[in-house]
This record gives sequence, structure tokens and C-alpha cells, in this order.
Amino acid sequence: MTRCLAFASFFFFVASLGFVHANAKKDIDKDFRFQGKLTKDDPRDQRRGGPSAAHTVKLKAGKTYTIDMVSSDFDSYLFLEDAKGAQLAEDDDSGGMLNARIMFTPTRDGDYRVVTTTFGVGMGGAYTLTVKASGTASLPSTAHSLMVGKPAPDFSADHAINGKPAKLADMKDKIVLLYFWEVRSSSSAALLPKMAELEKSYKAKGLEIVGITFYPSDISQALAFDAEAGAVKTVKKADRQSDRAMMDEFAKYHKVTHPLMTLPKDDALKTFDAYAVNGLPQVVIIDRKGIVRAIDVAGEKGGATIDAHIKKLLEDK
Repeated sequence: MTRCLAFASFFFFVASLGFVHANAKKDIDKDFRFQGKLTKDDPRDQRRGGPSAAHTVKLKAGKTYTIDMVSSDFDSYLFLEDAKGAQLAEDDDSGGMLNARIMFTPTRDGDYRVVTTTFGVGMGGAYTLTVKASGTASLPSTAHSLMVGKPAPDFSADHAINGKPAKLADMKDKIVLLYFWEVRSSSSAALLPKMAELEKSYKAKGLEIVGITFYPSDISQALAFDAEAGAVKTVKKADRQSDRAMMDEFAKYHKVTHPLMTLPKDDALKTFDAYAVNGLPQVVIIDRKGIVRAIDVAGEKGGATIDAHIKKLLEDK
């Protein structure tokens, strides 16, 4: 979760990696491999809450790099930042199973930071990090591009706001805008006005908007919503019942009127993985026949593109 959250120490350094920890810098001109371990003693990543480590690497403009984080101990999560710490990309499960992968083509030579972390707070263990330079400026097929034109995976929620828990199969003959979100994600909250605009314009014409998320307490996050501040806060204890109350307050504050579905941990893991969720929010547009037509992560393609896809599908009877 998909999965779908900077660390100080590693087990050992593999000689001639060219990929180094902390402030050391080297070019990536061939395949490199680094092995390490994340523990409870490592610094916490503020975005996901788990242990993390930051690594600086010098990349070259025009080359495509594949950054893989693989672990059999925990759900891997990757962030890519520029030298100043601005986030450029993130990924949870694009490497398959619980492994993270980022494909990146720099537009300028320079230093970049790879932050390795975990999807959840209580995770940790051994992992392998690799960086591969393909030498081409064009990206290969991605997990998302391979989904377009194929049937959309179904999901199973056990709680809903603004409606009853439903499956994708229950929305037959509708254009579905499915988006994956998280209550702590400011980018997810920023998407909500756009969702309200789309619902107002197209709901009567056959558009169904559905938000998909998970229970924070399932991954050891104890959260509540502060309605006065309009923000999520950390509390001492939480469970699914308090999670539901918290998300209900969130929806009321943001005046959300479309369905928000919450999935239990196992179902959420399967669903986020099936949709290759590698950043939040992720928007998936599905046609009346249940076929994926477009995927947009964190507004990369822009609201106008989402509008265009919806209009075209609504016109296509």
C-alpha cells in the first residue's frame, strides 16, 4: 500500500558501487548494488513515519535510471529528491509484490537523493537497493502504461462515507473515476476541490467518483482529525472504529459528497498493488465496460487531461 510510507546505517558497503550513503557522491555509469538494513534506531521519514536512510547519487541528464528497492522483510518505499530536498518521485509497489521502483530521466546533470524507507511505521529489516542506467532518454513501459486498455481490478470495501460499501462491479455502465488517497496526504486533500467540480459537472451524465483508502490503525498509525485546525493529528491510541470517525470528520470538513471507501489491510494491500499505486493521490479513469483508460499520479498529467478523458468517455455511448 501500495505500500501503499532517512535512514542512517547500512550493513555494509559493496566496493565499486558508485552509489553511496549520505553526502558522498559518484556518477552512475553502470549497474550498481547496495545492501543494508532499516531498524527502529534509524531516523524517521516524516512522510511515511518509518525508519529511513538518504543516499546521494550524481545522475546525468538524458539517461534513464531504474531505482529498485527490494526486501522480503517489509514493504519497501522509495522517494527521489533533488539536491535541495524537493520531492521528484515516490513509489511503493511498482517493482512488483512489496518492492519499490522509480524510473527517472534527469533533465540536468547533478546530485539527487534517494530516500529508502518503509510503507508503515512498525516495519524494518534487510533490503537491497540498485540503480541501473539504461543509457536512453525514453522510458520503457511502466506498470501503469501496461494497465491501460485492460480490465480494472475489483476491490472490496467494508466501510463507506456517503453511501454503502461497494465493489467496482456494482458500478457497471458508469464512467468511474477511482482515486487512491491517504488522510495524512496534503496532495490528496488538495485534489478534493477538483473532485467536487467534476462531480457537479458530470455525475448526472454518468460519472461515479470513488475514493479508496485504508485504515491507518492497520499499519500502526494512531490518528485523529482536528476540525478546528483542519488537520490530522497523532493520538495515543486508535482502532478501526476511531479511524472511521476520523475520516468522517475529514469528509465533513472538506465537504466531500462522493463515496469514500475504506479497505481492511489485506484487501487494501491487494488493491493498491493491483493498481500499482506508487504515489498519492492516484487517479484511475475506467470506462463503462470496466476498462482502464487513464492513470494520473499526484496530478502529473493535470486536471485538464482528466477532464478530457471523462468528456470523451461520456460522449462514447
